[in-house]
Amino acid sequence: MCTHHGSRLEDGALHSEAHQTWSRRQFLRGMAVSGAGVTLGLNGRTVRAAMTDPLLGALAGSSSDRILVVIQLAGGNDGLNTIVPIGNDVYHNARPNIGIRNPIQLNAELGLHPSLSRLYPLFQDGLLQVVQNVGYAAPELSHFTSTDVWLSGKDANELENTGWSGRFLEQEYPAYAEDPPDHPIALQIGASTPLLFAGTGQSLGVTFPNESLLSRLASSGQLFDEQNVPDTLQGQEISFVRRVSNDAFVYAKAIKSAYENGANLASYAGGSGLGSDLATVARLIRGGLGARIYHVSMGGFDTHAYQAGTHGTLMSRLGASVAAFVRDMEADGLLERVCGVTFSEFGRRVYQNGSSGTDHGTAAPMFVFGNELSGGLLGNAPDLTNLDPARNLIAGIDFRSVYGSLLRDWFAMEQGHVDQLFNGAYPVLNLFNSSLSTAVEGPRDVPEKISLDSVYPNPLRSQARVALTLREPGPVVLSIVDMLGRPVITDHLGVLQSGLHDIGFEIPSTTAAGTYLIRIQHNGFSTVRPVQVVE
Repeated sequence: MCTHHGSRLEDGALHSEAHQTWSRRQFLRGMAVSGAGVTLGLNGRTVRAAMTDPLLGALAGSSSDRILVVIQLAGGNDGLNTIVPIGNDVYHNARPNIGIRNPIQLNAELGLHPSLSRLYPLFQDGLLQVVQNVGYAAPELSHFTSTDVWLSGKDANELENTGWSGRFLEQEYPAYAEDPPDHPIALQIGASTPLLFAGTGQSLGVTFPNESLLSRLASSGQLFDEQNVPDTLQGQEISFVRRVSNDAFVYAKAIKSAYENGANLASYAGGSGLGSDLATVARLIRGGLGARIYHVSMGGFDTHAYQAGTHGTLMSRLGASVAAFVRDMEADGLLERVCGVTFSEFGRRVYQNGSSGTDHGTAAPMFVFGNELSGGLLGNAPDLTNLDPARNLIAGIDFRSVYGSLLRDWFAMEQGHVDQLFNGAYPVLNLFNSSLSTAVEGPRDVPEKISLDSVYPNPLRSQARVALTLREPGPVVLSIVDMLGRPVITDHLGVLQSGLHDIGFEIPSTTAAGTYLIRIQHNGFSTVRPVQVVE
């Protein structure tokens, strides 16, 4: 695992050891929590299908047919060379050898890496949105730990072997594991850690690297011998793994059928890697597989040395692959129900290192692509003059705000459920425009039980008041959180009666000036309003 002490190339043996451990732990983690599913070879790449993830089961039971494609940029993408601060002297002085001098201008201050030129038309057409300066508080600079944070939705001190997609609805839909659907609900392509789809009851997937193994399964009914194992504790574990794997083969036919029935309506450059994976995803979607979430991964972003050429190549592949996928989905209207998002476990440091590369950093941008986006640049650009004690960027948006907003607005998940999923309330982002409507039959919205009528004065200083209306009696909690979801105040107001209420509260003197969210929670419902705090 790349710890803080192995996060730089000049750490020498520590850095090499960290990467070996990271790779080994990714492999072991994949074996342990991939979920009861099936993996087989399609288009030369490993495909794993999650089988009993309750969140995804709940989505499958919904009348909504929307799909989310998650692209992982493994290794830590350099956000400052992806979305470039064009005229920032600090940036150019910090990166004399690797700074981007000719970005594609997005506005007066920011530009796109020139190798992402295939994405620029999508940005212009409103099909691509940039969420700036995304990360989390108290960031880890370890590949393994930070990846777990992003996939689990938990802070580093709360990590467990479950993903944010499996944990919540496993509790909400406990009967799902006993009655799984007849097709995979989530599918992963490539060797990335499958923690995203892991719930507390998950087991592993199995790989079909070639057609002969699939034929063997069809003829014998199982692929692995569950009995021919050593008479030891390890043997019992092997037997369990093989039994769960054999049980998972029910999805092999569905995946193969969807792949054969689907087709690509756009050209993908190159014969392997991300383009190939996204081409396979597009075929499976068009072939009617029925999976709700796809997870693909692209590696190589740990650019400690000679970054310029390597990162430019990665940007070119990313841009070409995403653009081809969007045009593929657009060709017959499938983009109406397909949305995609990119993430990386962390960004890179502001200053280049002695090897013309960058070491492990913190915040970085995320791309969201699809129809009905609000478009443009969301959030503030990173502040290169206000760094943390380790001289790294301070994130402006918590990644759980992005995921939570996708769950709420794309998959029509109730905001209270989203908050529970991430163990806290994170600011909601307006990723989509107001014309977006979820494909769910019947009324989605519950009767409004609470309204936050006003906050005054706004901007806030040391004291403020809220006016709110309750439709029924019940306990009320007033809180203020920053844009990373960290609480500034939490005030349990006790049980209030229905009707109008005027409530005063104080802003701690240590609260920095900026944008915050005031949140009122009442009887399982909540309402949020942005406010400004001034000194």
